[in-house]
Amino acid sequence: MALILLFGVCSVAVTLLLLKQEYIPAILAMAGGIATFVSAWRRVRKPYHDLLDFAEAISVHDFTRSYFKDNELPFRKIRLAFLDLNAQKELQQQYLRKILELIDIGIMVYEVDRHSIFLSNDAFRKMTYMPLVNNINWLKTRNIAFYNDLLNLQAGDNKTITLNIKNQIINVLVNVATFQTEDGNFKLIAFQNVNATLEEVEATAWKRLLSVMTHEIMNSITPVLSLSETLKNRIDSIKSDGRSFKKSDVADIITGIETIKHRSDGLLQFAETYRNLNRTITLHIAPTHIGHLFENIYRLMNPSLKQQGIDFRIVPQGHFPTLNIDPTLMEQVLINLIVNASDAVRNQKYPRISLSCDQAIDGKVSLSVTDNGIGIAPDMIDKIFVPFFSTKKKGSGIGLSLSRQIVQQHNGSLILQTQPGDGAVFTVVLS
Repeated sequence: MALILLFGVCSVAVTLLLLKQEYIPAILAMAGGIATFVSAWRRVRKPYHDLLDFAEAISVHDFTRSYFKDNELPFRKIRLAFLDLNAQKELQQQYLRKILELIDIGIMVYEVDRHSIFLSNDAFRKMTYMPLVNNINWLKTRNIAFYNDLLNLQAGDNKTITLNIKNQIINVLVNVATFQTEDGNFKLIAFQNVNATLEEVEATAWKRLLSVMTHEIMNSITPVLSLSETLKNRIDSIKSDGRSFKKSDVADIITGIETIKHRSDGLLQFAETYRNLNRTITLHIAPTHIGHLFENIYRLMNPSLKQQGIDFRIVPQGHFPTLNIDPTLMEQVLINLIVNASDAVRNQKYPRISLSCDQAIDGKVSLSVTDNGIGIAPDMIDKIFVPFFSTKKKGSGIGLSLSRQIVQQHNGSLILQTQPGDGAVFTVVLS
């Protein structure tokens, strides 16, 4: 402000002196005015030069330069703000680097045109046995297949590829993204080794298959053992009494042995069905008299249920139909339902289980297992058919799921009717 006033005074003085024709003083006043103007101009331009210099310093991350006192305060505030932002950026980069090193997913970022590697973490280098190099062209002479895979991956790819790394085949799930900066076009690739996951899934599948097999075998072996024990006790009783075998005794023993053989044959056929997992499971359809099917199940299951104090009976019907079904698998379904019913009625005062058949007007046949057990809670009804879900502490959750699958293969349906505390009715509906 003072320089501007001084320049104004010099200008007025020059004008007055020229009017008085005092040229020498006027020239001196003019020189003073020019000097004042130059000084003011320099003073005005100094912030502009300082700003240009500060911008240059910021661009090269040089925060050490100082400026005249008049400009130092605003520049210092800006410098401190930039230092704070730079510190935050550096901290974020450190976090990012630490996260990339901690995760077990391989990450690699490279510039598409120059093939220069911008970033790669330890997980990627360990997975691919690739050292810390700055260009993917390193792979050209060492693993050309992997090199070509990297180049062929496109933005948005989410797929599994097979890599041959040091003569080891690994399955890798890759996710690809691209982005662009002023430094070029970049491709970011995430690599996840899924070999371990596949092996875990395979092991789980085998465990579940074994669980299925064990469940079905135990459901058949238990009543077979019970029936065998009943026959043995009857034979021992006749021997101990010194009696000879009556025709009725022999007939009952033969019937029991035939029942054991029948169920053993069915169990063998069931095991044969699962022996070769590459084959499609097919039904062995045959005309089957439902009355004969029920009699086989009764002879097999009644001794075991009787020992548990359970009243097991077939509801009489004047006429049992003949259906085209797989008798072995359908028998397995009904055995599963009866075994589940025996658990449900275990604590009832007068436990009962019945097996019945009903034929509707539309020709559909219903095979029902009814119990007077504890029933099934409403919130459990939708879950009991889910594989491996069980309400029992030692249950496998296999029986009902497998039973429904077998019934569905017969183009039928397995229906549940139940009320808590009022028993349950499982019905196989067949066309």
